[in-house]
Amino acid sequence: MPAPTKGQLESVVKGLMPVNQLNGENAPDLAGAISEIIAQGLSMFMSQAKVAPGIACPPGASASPGKLM
Repeated sequence: MPAPTKGQLESVVKGLMPVNQLNGENAPDLAGAISEIIAQGLSMFMSQAKVAPGIACPPGASASPGKLM
């Protein structure tokens, strides 16, 4: 599942702005900036989650007799 894009998040952020009393002339620009930052962060997080599920090590080094993994 890919991370949401700026366009998908922008309407959610615009809806949350008046609830949190973020009003003003440049509020739509702020919503665009916030949604872009969140989209980029989620995209980076998702790319890391796909690449590195754990630390690579030889099988014998990850467990020894009598110890839990």
